[in-house]
Amino acid sequence: MLIFICFLQLIITLFYLQPKKTMGELIVKSALIFSGFIVLLTEILSLFKAINLTALIISWSFFSIILLYFLYKNRENFFSLIRSKKSDFVKKYQTLYVYEKLLLVIITIFVLLLLFQGIIYPPNNWDSLTYHMPRIMYWIGNESVAHFPSHILRHLYQPPFAEYFILNLNLLNGNDYFSNTVQLLYLILTFFSIWLLLTQLAISRFYKILALFIAITIPAVELQATTTKNDIVCSFFILTAIVFCIKTYYSNNFSNFLYLGLAIGLAMLTKGTAYLFLAPILAVYGWLLLIKIIKTKDFKLLLNGFAVVLVILSINISHFTRNYKIEGNILNIDKNEALAFSNQKMDGKLLLSNLLKNVGLHLGYPIETKADAGIRKLHTLMNVPIDNPDTNYYNIKYDGPKENTTNEDLIPNLSHLILFLVSLSALSLICFKKFKENISSFLLILIILSQIILFSAILKWQPWHTRLHIPIFLLIVILISLTIEKSKLARFFTIGSLPILFFSFCFYFLYNNVRPIITNPIYTKDICLSDSRYKKYFAHQLHLYPEYSIILDKIYSSNPKKIGLIISDWEYPFLSDFYYDKLKITAINVNNVTAKIPQDDSNIDVIVSNSVKQNFIAFKGKNYYNQTPDNVSIWFYK
Repeated sequence: MLIFICFLQLIITLFYLQPKKTMGELIVKSALIFSGFIVLLTEILSLFKAINLTALIISWSFFSIILLYFLYKNRENFFSLIRSKKSDFVKKYQTLYVYEKLLLVIITIFVLLLLFQGIIYPPNNWDSLTYHMPRIMYWIGNESVAHFPSHILRHLYQPPFAEYFILNLNLLNGNDYFSNTVQLLYLILTFFSIWLLLTQLAISRFYKILALFIAITIPAVELQATTTKNDIVCSFFILTAIVFCIKTYYSNNFSNFLYLGLAIGLAMLTKGTAYLFLAPILAVYGWLLLIKIIKTKDFKLLLNGFAVVLVILSINISHFTRNYKIEGNILNIDKNEALAFSNQKMDGKLLLSNLLKNVGLHLGYPIETKADAGIRKLHTLMNVPIDNPDTNYYNIKYDGPKENTTNEDLIPNLSHLILFLVSLSALSLICFKKFKENISSFLLILIILSQIILFSAILKWQPWHTRLHIPIFLLIVILISLTIEKSKLARFFTIGSLPILFFSFCFYFLYNNVRPIITNPIYTKDICLSDSRYKKYFAHQLHLYPEYSIILDKIYSSNPKKIGLIISDWEYPFLSDFYYDKLKITAINVNNVTAKIPQDDSNIDVIVSNSVKQNFIAFKGKNYYNQTPDNVSIWFYK
């Protein structure tokens, strides 16, 4: 909780230092500073191999004490300001209409429900158990975020910001109870970025509140808000980058350029897809800024732009360097891994194919069968194989949305896709009729369509792409709000859809596939609220629960100082209790590019493997005997 307290203190401090700014802007700025501080602290401690409980307690306590001292020193002025702002807040609240208050209450309840769900369930998303959480345990064992030999390459090259936050949070708490709250926190912060963007676009208050409701009811957003994935975190930084692109275009305030650099840099340090989504934004921004420089001859803007680049590089340089040392690539460490994600061929037909397949992922109930047939027919007419290995990830066969799916990696966003198409049509028509009055609307359409095209042109289709579309859908919320401000037809259509969105949220909350409130054989895995926290890790693969439990008991009884792993996935369930009990984790017999990274693999106490089943494993002149020969999935050697 110390981290959240520090964040609150930072907001209050900034509130005192910049009293004329809106609360939304102060919260967003505080989030950028706070996120940057997490990166700085983690990298500095890593440099000295000091990522441990003692160092974190000292660092965060020191940060908290400094802020407390500043506020205490200025307490009289601060409390006077609080009283003034409280009065302003009460007056603003009293001006809200009943339906606005109702929407805000519903949104607040939705957030609290997600908070409950994220705490009561541990991180049990497939990727969370494979690399989001295990990489944190390696860092704690090594007391450093330096790269290490691993059977799972994503431990290393994937951008680490979200995991840096979880690392600090979990190590201070000694458990993973608040791991899922990081995404929820950044969803709340995204609300403030959406509000700021809509304010910049002069959208009226009710439609801004409506935008928050539309955002939280996006199924992929709702379901991912209770995981340790990072698409929502990345979305916050992308939307915030747009906020500061607009601010820096209209004002030369140098601090806004620094905030822009923070937003872009942190987005890049959170998820690789940020590069795709930021590219159209920065292209439009750069073009407009260049025109402004030419017209005004204000070359100071170039220096400010250089400062933005400097901030971006300073945030990412450590991670870039670690990747570069492996294979000479700052974004990846394995050529085959990189090729697996990117399209090997691309032309007009293949681009249309990928666009159709990505859109098809959102054509769920009740039209999934007809939509799937239609997409296949279109591919036949185009004479393009729908399962083209050049554009399908690892030659996976195309398949549209699963029937009755409530899984965060596969969930379609049909209602929001329809709202987008209606809004896009209406706003495009408005722009066509009155272009000069709607340039900002045109640029928003251009950015969103460019993001969609760029995404489909560069990345191979995957059945799990709906999660990667989250930043686009959150930006679409801005477009929907802009449209309903201008179009009565779009307004009636959107407001008419609210009951559907409300029901949708409640349904996916109750029947979340792996974090259900109500267990149902059609919609959820066979897991329930009353199950043990440890069992809940295995919602995706319940058959592993008994064997992992046996392995964990063996680890407890052996009390090892160093454990050797030959594991291809799901390392986290037998590491989750070792935040305070330091355990050195070492991947052994590694057969990939990371094997060349130096490590001390001597004096291994025990070995766990999910790929080697034999009487014993010989390693470093010592035989480790199988203690669990009856297991069928994972084995313990000592």
